[in-house]
Amino acid sequence: MSLFPEEPLNLSAFDGFGYFPADINQALDNGRYTILRKLGWGPRSSTWLVQDTTEKRPDYWAVQIFTVAKSREVEERLLPTLQSTAFTRARDEFPNLRTSFWESSVHGEHLCLVISEYGLPFSDLLLDATNSGRVGLPVHVVKYTAFQALEVLGDLHHKKSLIMHSGIKLDNLAFWPDTYKNAVRIHIKDNPPGTTQIVDGLPVVRSQPLANYTVDLDDPMSEVVEWDLVVTGFGHIQLAPYTPESGYDYCSAPETLLENPTCGLSTDVWMLGCLVFHLLTGQPLFTSTGTAVERLAEVRDALHGISAIPDAWGGDRHVRALTNATPSRQSLEQRLKEALSEDEAPPALEFLRKCLAIEPTVRNSAYSLQLDKGTWVAEGGACSCGFH
Repeated sequence: MSLFPEEPLNLSAFDGFGYFPADINQALDNGRYTILRKLGWGPRSSTWLVQDTTEKRPDYWAVQIFTVAKSREVEERLLPTLQSTAFTRARDEFPNLRTSFWESSVHGEHLCLVISEYGLPFSDLLLDATNSGRVGLPVHVVKYTAFQALEVLGDLHHKKSLIMHSGIKLDNLAFWPDTYKNAVRIHIKDNPPGTTQIVDGLPVVRSQPLANYTVDLDDPMSEVVEWDLVVTGFGHIQLAPYTPESGYDYCSAPETLLENPTCGLSTDVWMLGCLVFHLLTGQPLFTSTGTAVERLAEVRDALHGISAIPDAWGGDRHVRALTNATPSRQSLEQRLKEALSEDEAPPALEFLRKCLAIEPTVRNSAYSLQLDKGTWVAEGGACSCGFH
């Protein structure tokens, strides 16, 4: 059992990690930023709330600090995309990159990205729903969430950008914090960080997301469309030509599971479909962590009656290795009908058909899903005035 409750601070870059062992009140970037609290961590970075000490008024940012093992890769592959004019067309729906710098630790050199701060993870809302006995989130909440994700994808996929997000997942949704006037300063004062523990000579700090903006699961749509939702997780974005990252899970997108895997903008749409299913039912659509063939079989069985493996893939070694369908595995349609009412299930299923076609070229684009006034998700993009 690990001595560290969150990221394994003792594992080095040689082990494939090398996390930055930060502490509260630690200075970064030659004293420009001061760490106030830890916002969270992931498989290759940790994120910290900081204050810019060069500003007269309190100015708060998030600093994402990458592991030593991943910093050079991120500098070479990710940072140029984040700094490109294609990405700076960005809207307010996702954190913007302010600057970058390097920091040293016992493990080596770490790339640090300064981005907009963000608040509570959206996954907390789904957890609240399931803990209260609900199957998933209310349908109108899911519509709003899907539309917000489509707005981000619409910007990224624009012909002047053509950026693949690669991370439209539950873990990459959060709420913006309340930043009006002194809201962040007051929240930090009222909710100070916990005591730092020292383990093997390294500071252990627990994550404390900014929790000064909350919503109610039972809010009507007129209030839901005013929620401040943000799409995060830009650590795997790509410009063309797109290439699947080895070992990265694209929500079992079938094109990434072939002998010669591919990915593209339509992979983002697939991931959106998986996210919508997860939010509606409280359960992920695909759970297999086995071989590419095993995961492809799960996709085929789950989408039975909705989409089929295209004949053009017949020569692929992974497709040829598929065995007969597993009769006990429920299809997407069956699971959706169990989770939703008779009125709710058909339009939701129709939307998912447009996202989850096994053949990537058959999937709808993010742009068409967003703009089609007749789609299931359209209500999520309505102005709040339309509900009064």
